[in-house]
Amino acid sequence: MRSLLFPVLTFAVACGGGAGSSEGAKSAKGPGGGESESIGSLVSAQGGLPSLGGGGGGHGADGSGVAGSLRADLIEKDSPVKLDGVLKEWPGLVLARTVIRDAPDAPTFRCAVQYDAQSVYFAGDVTGATLRHARRFRDEEDHASLIVAAPGSAPVEVSFFAGKPGELAGVVKAGGRDVPGAKIVEAENDKGYTFEAVVPWSVFAPPLVRVGLRGVARYYAAGGSPGIKSVVATGDGDARSPHDMPALPTEPEQSLIDSFLGPKNLLGTAPKFELLADVGGDALKERIAVYDRYLTVLGPGYRGGKEFFFRDLGADIVKLEARDVTGRGKQDLVVRRQFGGADTREWIDVLAFLTDEPTTVFSHEISISQGPNRVTNAVHVGSREIDVTYDPAVGWDATSYKQPYANDTEQIILPWGAVKSQTYKFDGSKFVKASEVAQKPTGPAPQATQVVVSHSTTTFTRPPEPPTPEQHAGGDLSHQLLDHFRADRGIAASVRPKFDSQVHVDGDARPERVVLLGRDLVVFGPGFKGGNAYAYITLSQFADAADIEEITARDLTGDGAADLVVRGVRRVTAQGAGAIEMHCLFVYQVRNEVITRVFGIETARGQGNKRIQGLVQFVPAGGGKSFEIDVRPGRAQGWTEKTYPFGQDRPGGALEPLLLPWGGVDHLRYAFNGTAFAQVP
Repeated sequence: MRSLLFPVLTFAVACGGGAGSSEGAKSAKGPGGGESESIGSLVSAQGGLPSLGGGGGGHGADGSGVAGSLRADLIEKDSPVKLDGVLKEWPGLVLARTVIRDAPDAPTFRCAVQYDAQSVYFAGDVTGATLRHARRFRDEEDHASLIVAAPGSAPVEVSFFAGKPGELAGVVKAGGRDVPGAKIVEAENDKGYTFEAVVPWSVFAPPLVRVGLRGVARYYAAGGSPGIKSVVATGDGDARSPHDMPALPTEPEQSLIDSFLGPKNLLGTAPKFELLADVGGDALKERIAVYDRYLTVLGPGYRGGKEFFFRDLGADIVKLEARDVTGRGKQDLVVRRQFGGADTREWIDVLAFLTDEPTTVFSHEISISQGPNRVTNAVHVGSREIDVTYDPAVGWDATSYKQPYANDTEQIILPWGAVKSQTYKFDGSKFVKASEVAQKPTGPAPQATQVVVSHSTTTFTRPPEPPTPEQHAGGDLSHQLLDHFRADRGIAASVRPKFDSQVHVDGDARPERVVLLGRDLVVFGPGFKGGNAYAYITLSQFADAADIEEITARDLTGDGAADLVVRGVRRVTAQGAGAIEMHCLFVYQVRNEVITRVFGIETARGQGNKRIQGLVQFVPAGGGKSFEIDVRPGRAQGWTEKTYPFGQDRPGGALEPLLLPWGGVDHLRYAFNGTAFAQVP
């Protein structure tokens, strides 16, 4: 199981700490149109995820192998489910504790759910029941079921009838009919039987929806005469009352619960806003939710379906909608925020997922009020164009209005000022002012006083986002140099770059071309090495080019040029522990025409279904021009302090350590010192 990568004000690999207030939270319409509840509350009420105290990783505290609540775990590519009826690949089973219909000697049912891109896998362990070969596979016979309600579709109950090995094949039915593409395999044992089944995703959810699910599993046991005598379930609700069913959290939703809602004390808080929208990655929809002041984003196609994003928006969110504002074919987020204090102010922001994190491409103050006095702006948001003008003022006029101006957003247009309206157009990276309609001012010149806004008891100024150099597709920039590099390194022309971008990383203001060919990271351009040479570095820490998962460009060091963030996996064999996957993050700076590694850290470690995910986040340093790196212990799955075969590594080596939940190191922070990111107190 994998998880978490999410940011504070920028991007990150998780975060902890900080208590969030749940006071004043209102119910909101969820993605499916019903009242929205806290996903943490729904899961906690069901018994809790293992890391929340409802179980113990893959096994219960008593060694029973029973986890705390029903959840959907992502199947790793290197750990596929083998449909043989034996549950060796299943890390933990959930006990069906909710009794719907009781009867003496009712069977005991344990089950689990996993999934991949195409299918949902369902497994069950039935104790106290036997397989019978004379079956007609009707609802009055013994069978298990999985009931799922997805946003935007009717609830579906799929029934799983086990057959008898060597005599009768089992069947999977929905609505009384066989489910195309589904399969069930059973295996008898001395206590009863186990089964494994696979069902296409399309049976449970619309084509582009994989999050926001509710679900329960049931077991129906027949008696000696026809008819069901007992029913047990993993939770309340059914297809007729889907809102009563608990959440069925997928991998990124589990990470949200474990590493965000829990540490922020938001488990009992319903999201103020929640919607499904395609904001980035593939066509699958992401789940966007606002808890207190925090914007969260997750989804099956967002960062591999294992990680999530959050950002503290620094104010109360009063409106959130998703629409294609930038004209990229993806939905952007239009957010209205409200700041309280001596006066109340509202800003409108447009957040676009130009990379894997939202960038503020437009921000404008639209309302200032104090008591009965108020000035507001009317904003029309169209495709690639935003128009702003003023509404009539209430209470204030040119002589009585004395409010200071904000200086970290576009300022509000005043009825008595020199501007009547403004038009902004999207230039590919942000909205820039394209035109302005002037009018004769009737009031005093604006006061150049910075607005300091407050939320609850905290006073703050909104920190600016660190600058990110413009980035474009690699194109034909210095194509001949790339050919020379291929010839020098013996790389065939048929080998396509895994990363190819034009972005300013060094030298003059002109962009360089940054290309990853195999394991070689090469930089060249018209303002780099005189335009007639290249620099390169081999990412030798990775055994194979396929182990390099991602490269992104971001100005982390604050010098105005992009640094290169490399993520990948190192596969090592540890004595006594076998094959281990180490997921790592490296930062490279290009300076004085040399590519230098300035930071490296292990972010996760895995072995089969066992995994420890660290929490590593990039947060703006003082002044907002550079980042510091905040590191905390994260989430363990499958391993415990007793079963984990390694100790806690100490910081300060060539690769900064993965912090363990039980390692005794609760927080590390690194800042750029001019040559590298070094640990700070």
